[in-house]
Amino acid sequence: MTDSGSAATVAEFLYREARLLDTRKFGAWLDLFCDDAVFWVPAVGMNGEHTTEPETSLNFIYIVGRPGLEARVFRVESGGSLASNPLPHTRHLVTNVLVESDGPSEIHAVANTQVAAFCEPRGQQILNGSYEYVLRKENGSFRIARKKILLLEYVIDGYFDFFTV
Repeated sequence: MTDSGSAATVAEFLYREARLLDTRKFGAWLDLFCDDAVFWVPAVGMNGEHTTEPETSLNFIYIVGRPGLEARVFRVESGGSLASNPLPHTRHLVTNVLVESDGPSEIHAVANTQVAAFCEPRGQQILNGSYEYVLRKENGSFRIARKKILLLEYVIDGYFDFFTV
């Protein structure tokens, strides 16, 4: 648990991250991540549960380290990602932000999300899920050490990349 001021600060940080994605400020979005950050979107296994071992299980996305995120952003921004071309417009809705633990160096937080993506000629896609964050406290602010996205959808038929989840 944490006090409401800290919870409000975490919520504002998460809202700011969503805004950076929606405005395609991917460089500023990358600045939110630690050098050793993990960005993980686990797949859903045959048992109907999300996979729990990213190194040995199927994942929608699993990127370890900021250089991996930077490489992905470069491919999207340079047009080298055919799956992201044309680049859809997105709106990230982040709600029900909850700080689960607040330690001296890290905060564990969760939130619900819905992301709408749209562009011609593919139309609109909506993905629903939840976020699990580990935020490191640095110089009076936060940086993302880990972001795990648990999607409700088992099958993704449309846009899918770091900016649509």
